[in-house]
Amino acid sequence: MNSHLHVEAIWPASPACAPHRLVLTWGAHEVEVTEKHPSLTVGRGELSGIVIQSGMVSRLHARIEYRNVRFSLTDQSSNGTYVADSAGTTRMVRNDTHVLTGAGTISFGINPETGRPHLVRYAVSP
Repeated sequence: MNSHLHVEAIWPASPACAPHRLVLTWGAHEVEVTEKHPSLTVGRGELSGIVIQSGMVSRLHARIEYRNVRFSLTDQSSNGTYVADSAGTTRMVRNDTHVLTGAGTISFGINPETGRPHLVRYAVSP
């Protein structure tokens, strides 16, 4: 009987090219989410990391976090958040979490296909 435990089977290795930073840009502003700065809030509240003054944006609309070697956006709003990837595919996130990969745009509270959104561009890079 082989009593050796194969650690690889229990704890898979981290991805070889794990993302190191998420850059968010809007207007003339830019902010990074990294392992050292793993959390950012978005909303119309003045204490948010990204403040968007719009009636469609909740006071605490969304949270963007780096955890488990991933960047995720968690919507906490009434109107939802729209994430469009670089291929042009748009996904609505409402009271749910979406993993951000590659690059694209995020619209808080306004569907970019039907209104004038406040777009935030994102890019995940190693």
